[in-house]
Amino acid sequence: MIHKALEFLQDYLNKELKMTLALSEDSVVASSLVNPDGSVVESTQNKVVISIVNMEHETFVKSTQQYKSDGEHSYGKINPPIHLNLYLLITSNHSNYLEAYKRLSVVITKFQANPYFNKNEFSQMPDPIKKLTLEIFNIPITELSHIWSGIGAKYVPSIIYKMRMVTLEETKIKKEIPGVTGLGNTAKPS
Repeated sequence: MIHKALEFLQDYLNKELKMTLALSEDSVVASSLVNPDGSVVESTQNKVVISIVNMEHETFVKSTQQYKSDGEHSYGKINPPIHLNLYLLITSNHSNYLEAYKRLSVVITKFQANPYFNKNEFSQMPDPIKKLTLEIFNIPITELSHIWSGIGAKYVPSIIYKMRMVTLEETKIKKEIPGVTGLGNTAKPS
């Protein structure tokens, strides 16, 4: 589901940047800025890059549905889904400094206009994603410095968004539980 959420945002931003800036090709990629060996990812040059810098478990939302019906007379016990918040580093990795901020400004205004995505308004959202909410995540400059050091890259124009909630769910049944039967077949005394 994480990859589907990133692909959705990538496609959405590509469409919006093409329309707003009259671009002929895609300019947004979901990628790391740096390869594991420390080299720069070539496909991120002159692109807006969406990277995940942190994930957290959303514990406020609790799922009460722990049983799944087979449509007959039994139920299967399943674990509740996991809800994640993703921290997205949106970078404008352009050699032209002003162009970098121009594109980053477009991203910010598009998320300001649409901070909430759901299936009703965005039918192209992939299943099973039902909704995504984006909010700017303010981070102190020292923590931002630690993030860039951890990435192993030089700072480029960027902003961090907290994206709520990506739901991960394995529907594998752990245990079969028979349903209650025979209640409707009891004879009434005369």
